[in-house]
Amino acid sequence: MKPVIMLAGGSARLGEGVYTRAARDFGRLLAREGWTLRTGGGSGDCIMGAAADGALEAGGRVEGVILRKFWHVRHRGLHVMRAYKTFALRKAALFRGAKAAVIFPGGYGTLDELGDLLTLRQTGILEIPIIVVDTAGFYRGLVAWDRRAQRDGFLYGGRLFRRARTPRQALRLLRSLLRTR
Repeated sequence: MKPVIMLAGGSARLGEGVYTRAARDFGRLLAREGWTLRTGGGSGDCIMGAAADGALEAGGRVEGVILRKFWHVRHRGLHVMRAYKTFALRKAALFRGAKAAVIFPGGYGTLDELGDLLTLRQTGILEIPIIVVDTAGFYRGLVAWDRRAQRDGFLYGGRLFRRARTPRQALRLLRSLLRTR
């Protein structure tokens, strides 16, 4: 069975730009590997929608996990779409069974998902690789914070996430990390 890769990223309508192009490229690359993409179920010119569209264009399988409140803006072309009443239930469904998490730029929702993933990983509850895609240097501040928190003794559990600067680099990391699991 091919792995499910969870993608978190912004739901804001961005238009065609550096972030949506990177997400679309990642979706295509993932589909070419034969892997399943699982997103938050968003559509259109947002990170989630662009990644899903890229995967679908390349013949890939895409699953969506959305909050019921946002059902009306869901991506209507996915293979599977599930809706949940609360954020906690939605996140649990996003994470369940995923072999890795890939985090693209986004806002507070993306930050919330990343925070949960890192906390679950740090405490040993979840052991999947986490890759932060640092498109256009978006996560430069997070990387600096991570180094400082590590240096000052606030973090434990070793390296909790990997950083990729491009979709291709993220895919190479996934291949490497999933081969060793």
